Amino acid sequence: MAFLNASETALANLIHDLRQPLGNIETSMWCLSSLTAAADARVRDQLALIERQVEAAERMLAAAAAELSRSRIQRAEVAPSREVTNAAS
Repeated sequence: MAFLNASETALANLIHDLRQPLGNIETSMWCLSSLTAAADARVRDQLALIERQVEAAERMLAAAAAELSRSRIQRAEVAPSREVTNAAS
């Protein structure tokens, strides 16, 4: 199993740490939407803007997590061949 290097660890921690507040923001948006169903258009527009921004942030985090996973898989695939080469030397 490949271990994370320092930059991968930092990225993994950042992804993890940002998902919690985004979830809290989503929950708050849902609550505000429920309370302001009949509110004026400006309130609804601002909630929609927040929702789009949260969705964009979630997509970025998902892309970063996928890239981190790809990097780990690639390193794991390369590592055994290096061990075999070193053992043969």
